Formats: sequence, structure tokens, C-alpha cells
Amino acid sequence: MKLFHLTFIALALFVSAHISAQSTIQDVRDNFNIGDVVTITGVITSGVDLGSVRYIQDDSAGIALYPGDNWDAWSAEPSPGDEVTVTGEITEYNGLLEIGPNLTQVDVLSSGNALPEAQVVTPNMLNESLEGELVVIQSTTFDAGGQTIESNATYTFNASGEEGIIYVRSSNSLVGTVLNGCEMNLMGIVSQFTFDGFGGYQLLPRGASDMVSTSGICLTSEVEQTNISTSSFDLIWTTDVAGNSEVEWGLTPDLGVSDSDFFPATDHMVSLSGLSPGTLYYARVKSTSADGETVTSPTRVYATISESSGNIHVYFTGSVDTSVAIDEEAMSLGTSTNDTIAAWITSAQHTLDIAVYNTNNVAIENAVNTAAANGVQIRYIAEGENANLGIQNFDSSIPVHYRTDGEGSGMHNKFFIGDADYPETAFVLTGSTNMTTANLNTDKNNLIVFQDQSIARGYRLEFNEMWGSDSMVPDEANAKFGPAKTVNTPLKYIVGGSPVEVYFSPTDGTTSAIRETIETMDYGMAFALLSFTRDDLADAVIDGSSFFVSPQGAIEQISGTGAEFDNLTAAGIDVHSHQGIAGSLHHKYAVIDYSEPLSDPTVVTGSHNWSSTAENINDENTVIVHDARVSNLYYQEFRGLLISMGVINSIEDEHGKFALTAFPNPTVNELNIEVSKEFIGTELTLSDIGGRLIEVLNVNSARTLLDVSKLDKGVYFLSSEKLSGSLQVVVQ
Repeated sequence: MKLFHLTFIALALFVSAHISAQSTIQDVRDNFNIGDVVTITGVITSGVDLGSVRYIQDDSAGIALYPGDNWDAWSAEPSPGDEVTVTGEITEYNGLLEIGPNLTQVDVLSSGNALPEAQVVTPNMLNESLEGELVVIQSTTFDAGGQTIESNATYTFNASGEEGIIYVRSSNSLVGTVLNGCEMNLMGIVSQFTFDGFGGYQLLPRGASDMVSTSGICLTSEVEQTNISTSSFDLIWTTDVAGNSEVEWGLTPDLGVSDSDFFPATDHMVSLSGLSPGTLYYARVKSTSADGETVTSPTRVYATISESSGNIHVYFTGSVDTSVAIDEEAMSLGTSTNDTIAAWITSAQHTLDIAVYNTNNVAIENAVNTAAANGVQIRYIAEGENANLGIQNFDSSIPVHYRTDGEGSGMHNKFFIGDADYPETAFVLTGSTNMTTANLNTDKNNLIVFQDQSIARGYRLEFNEMWGSDSMVPDEANAKFGPAKTVNTPLKYIVGGSPVEVYFSPTDGTTSAIRETIETMDYGMAFALLSFTRDDLADAVIDGSSFFVSPQGAIEQISGTGAEFDNLTAAGIDVHSHQGIAGSLHHKYAVIDYSEPLSDPTVVTGSHNWSSTAENINDENTVIVHDARVSNLYYQEFRGLLISMGVINSIEDEHGKFALTAFPNPTVNELNIEVSKEFIGTELTLSDIGGRLIEVLNVNSARTLLDVSKLDKGVYFLSSEKLSGSLQVVVQ
């Protein structure tokens, strides 16, 4: 027994020594498993730009250190150049090998050490063998050069004929700066983010010093398309150094035509004329300095105005409040929504391209089959992780292509493209709804239809990229989904005289476009969202609110990782939970300045939830429509939504039109009083339940904010001599 006891102790000591012995990082990566405790020493290569994670590297390899949310449990927060000894448990987070958050030792041995020399690599070399290490990729350019860098976003770069992506988290000092639009040596740390453990390698720049230009002249803005007509448009851009202005353009990516202005300038404009209506043109701009240095933008696609009708139709599945209609009453289709979609499907006479997340509705299935029987050439893209029960009922002649990587929500689009080459019948139908019976009959959703050839052709480019070809047969080897896609579609259109922007995720900077739209808010904002988890968009809503501007919202998913509901309410935003109410709020829309026709009323809608998954992983489409009529239609739906939720009630004038409402109701501290235009300037009285006058209000604008925080809890009434009734208000 004594011999056995001594042997057991020796074995235990050996195992203990193996677990906690000093190891090289490469040894840890090769010979230890998840859950093992290891001790390593190396030099820290990253700081706060990458959040609480620190990367550490020795002569053999690199690895991530994760302390949890912060380093408060330790006497010092490791900084770049610190030589550190760390003991902790090996873990894995979405493919990334880490030590932590279970750390038992963090000792800073010295500071100010030289960082490891960055290895020179190409994008295709970013793999597991380099994970955690500092690298540099030479002669790099970005597809999105000139865009404002958003937080928690990815951007595609090109070098040596290969592609890679960077990821910029919210703590990075790059957020809010302009993405460099010229050639650079791109440095960063190799990381990984993948749901299945394969692929997903990305570069993490640690600030502006990791993105240093190697060019003598740089783009300092995006290339913007202006003065769009049926036969011409202008391209404008800026550079940091004076140079000439040149545009190479054509009907294909091969370009072939050139227009130039040789006058040296930093503000550039070139006009393209003699173009055809409803046509997409490929173009790139170039500027050459007096020293002979040249900067060239990525090739982009631009659209002329089409000769289609330009009609924009809007439909809703839920109730609407037509009392706030200005020119046109919104259409609530209810359980007839599928019939309307079916009618659009069968209106296609030549071609029909469909990209829909999920389908199981009989009316939709029958319409697709009817279109096929009518000789329409149909192509269909779907998400491969869904049941998609309706697809099995399609005519066997209809080719179907699936996204099957299992990342995020995958192919989350909801759009139909009809007759893209025929201006009289071309259309795009999109919005928030899937083609499922629950989404169409029970849930709150919206549809928007553009009768426009240009926008149909732009959507078709996106479809072809996912399809892998422009033929009837999908090319799986060439098909691109998610982050593999490129910026390959127009952003700007004029539809029926109204500017329309179209963004496809995850390539086009959709979150940036939504944020910039929110920031135009001067008078009001209404939003209805299934999911809201983006800090930057929440900050934009909060920053845009003021004594005179009171955003309102409704959200379905109010809890869970990253949910912004509590942050918005804590900041005083009038946002309401739809959780627990029958029929999911499945919208993804916002309406800006809906009550002021001269302040660019704008609608944002589409398939894109306000989340990082939608921004960085999913295939999504978003439209931003600058149109007072469309904005009012969406505002009617928003009012109907709040009424159905019991958030607001209202009273009408003698003609049955909306006159007065107050919200939130019940309230605690503040009450928003809203009147129709006819009642601006009206004197309102607030009385308690006993008829005692509490306050007299002169309402001099469409919305007035009343402080009720000092009132006793109870029931009060708003009334006016011009109104036959009064509005009950509850103070809690």
C-alpha cells in the first residue's frame, strides 16, 4: 500500500507539472486541449482597440488572452510591449483559440519591449497557422474605400489578386474615421470568427497606424453619383493631393471608355452623357498628381433613370390608422397579403428571380407554378437551413439554389425581381415578410413594390452574384454568399422622381446608411423592429432626441444578448415592448421626419434587422426611400401598431379625422401631446377626475411635451372647446 501511495503521489505531481509547466505558445496550440490549464510567456501585441482581449506572441506563435469583460481583477492591464506570464484555461470562442476567461496568473515582467516583427503574408495565407500573430499585407486596397468605418463591422480588402476581411469592433479608434481609399500596407493580428470552426479568418487592425498609405495621392471620400437623369450623371470625389480627374466606364467591368478633366484639383467631377435609360454602367475614377502618382477607385456600378412608371406601392399585414393620412390611405391587407404577392408574381411576363428566406404558403407556391406554366423563366434562391416546405411543391422545371454554410440566418433576403429587361413590366417586391403563412397572416410585416427597370436590374446583379451566373443554371463554384460577396450594385436610383438607395448586406455598409439616415432626424422618428442590438444605431436614436424631437419605437425582442430596449428606455426614448402580444412584430423599418414634407421624409425598410449578424454575415437587402407619400403610409402603419398595442388612443374631430392623442399613456414623468395640423394653436385644458382645472396649454406645434412628474397618481382629462370629447390620461 505504501508503494502504491508513493507511486500515486508521483503520478499526480507529474500530471500537475505537465498542466502548469511553462510552455511555448506553439506547444499550447499543438499539444494541449480545451480545458487544459497552461502557463505561457510572451509579448503583448494589442491594446484597447481590440476590447478586453489581448493578443500575446512569443518566438513560436501567438494566441488570444481573454480576461472576461475587463482586467479589473488584476493589478495591471497588459499593454502592447509588455512581457507577460499568464496561467489559465484553454478555451475556444467561435473558432478562436484563447486562454481565459479562467485566468489564475497575470504577471507583467517588463514593459516597453519591441513587438514581434510582422510577417509579410497574402490574404489567402490567413489561416490557423497564423492565428494570433502579427502580420502585414502589402499593396492592399479596400472595396469600401471612402466609407465611414462603423463599429462591429467587417470590410473586404484586396491584395495580390486575393481577398480578405478586417473586423473593427466598437472599441477601435478607427470607428468614425474614413476608410482609406488608396493603396496601403495593412497590418493587424490574425483572428477567426466562425460558427462551425472552419474558415472565418480575419485581420484585426489596431488603429490608424496599422493602415498606412503607400501612395502619393489618396481618395478622401467615396465616389458619389449626382445629377442622375435618363441619359447622364455626374461622378464626384475628393483627393488629399491635387490631381487630374478621369473616369473609365462602360457597360461591363471591362470598361473601355474614358472621360477626363486635366485641370489639377482636390475636388473632382466628371459628367458622363449620351447614356441609355434604365441602364447600369460600370465606372471607376482616377486621379494623377503632378508627381505622377495615381490613385484609382474600385469599379462601381451606377444606374440611369428608367422609363418605367416609377410607381411605388406599399402594403401592410397589420392594422393602420388612416386618421393621420395626408394624401393616401395605407392598405392593410391582413390575410389577403399572400393574394397580393401572388398577383405580382403572376404579373411577370418574361423573367422572375426570387430570393426568399423561407416559403410554405400555398398561394405563393401556386402563383410561382402559374408563372412557370405561363412560360416565365424562374430562378429561386433559398436558405438551406430552413424547412422551406413550399419549394417541394414547385414545378420541377424551376431551378433552386441554396445557401448552406449555416452561418447566422444565412440567405435572409425577401425579394422578387420581375421582367428586369422590360421597362413596362419591370418590378421589385421586397420588405420584411417571409413567404410563410405565419408571417403573412399573423405577424406584423410590410411590403414595398417598385415598378422600375433600373432598380430591378440592380437587384438582379445581386441575385446573379449569389446564383453564380447570369444563366438559368446556378454555378455553385462561382456563387458568393455573405462576406464572400463584393460591392457590385448601384446604391442610388431615382424612382418616380424620388431618390431611393439600395444596400445589400454584408458588403454595402448598411448600418452606416441606417445611422446616417437617423442622423438626418429634425422633427421625429418612428421605428418598428423585430430585433435591435446595434449600439451605434441606439446611440444615433438617443443623440437625435431632444426637447423638440421625440423618437418613438416598438420592438419585439426586448431582451437577450445585446438588446437595446433597456438602453433606449433608460435614455428616455419612448419605446414600447411588443413581446407577448399575439403575432410577432417582424418589421425592420424606421420613418424619419414623417410629418414635415420639406424635411426629406424618409423610410428605411427591408430584410435587415438592426443587428451585427445582419451587418456582417447574412445576405440582406435594405431600401431607403426619400418620399413624403411613402413615409406617411408607413407612419399610418406605425400609428395602427401602437393603437393595437394599447400604447395610444385618440379622439377625432366632427368629421371623424384624427385630432388629439397623448402618449405614453399611462405615463409617469412626461406626456407627449400630439394634434393634427388643424388644431395647432388650440388651447387645451388638463383637468383631474373631479373636474378641477390643472393646467392650460397653448399647443403651438404638432407635438408638445408636458411634464406630469409632479402630478398625483390618477386619472386626468385633456379637452378643448373645439372638440366634442375629451382624452383620458393616466398618471402612474
